Amino acid sequence: MPVSQEPVTILLCYDGSPQSEHAADLAGRLFPGARAEVLYVWEPVERIIARYAVVAPFMGEEVGEADEDVLAEAERVVTAGAERAQRAGLAASARTAPLENTVWEAVLAAAQELGVDAVVTGTRSLHGLREVISNTLSHHLIQHSPLPVVAIPMPVEEPAEG
Repeated sequence: MPVSQEPVTILLCYDGSPQSEHAADLAGRLFPGARAEVLYVWEPVERIIARYAVVAPFMGEEVGEADEDVLAEAERVVTAGAERAQRAGLAASARTAPLENTVWEAVLAAAQELGVDAVVTGTRSLHGLREVISNTLSHHLIQHSPLPVVAIPMPVEEPAEG
């Protein structure tokens, strides 16, 4: 297979957490000059209400306004992520996706739609059974993605000398 001169395009999962910030910073070193689609998956309020039916009668027509607020916050978070990725050396753009089923399915749908070469995500640095029980995004992506997945753990902190 011939090597392409096209820059790599990655889908960078970003939620504003320290793990996603670290992944954005490191992605710039791992994929210098790459294009990055920075993705934040947000949950519509209607889905939250569906899980907690007791809340539904109290929301009424406010659901639309609440979704606008949640989407505005998602756009703020993902814009910050794209700016961070740009500072790390990536040609980054921001995008959001509403949660329909699971976060990992939304990430893979976006990856397919965008035709990216790899998915990059931070990890909570859980291992073994704790990771499986916690249903981590990185675990599901590694298990289900047809694309390469780069799962970036947080740095291990050295114990303080005392």
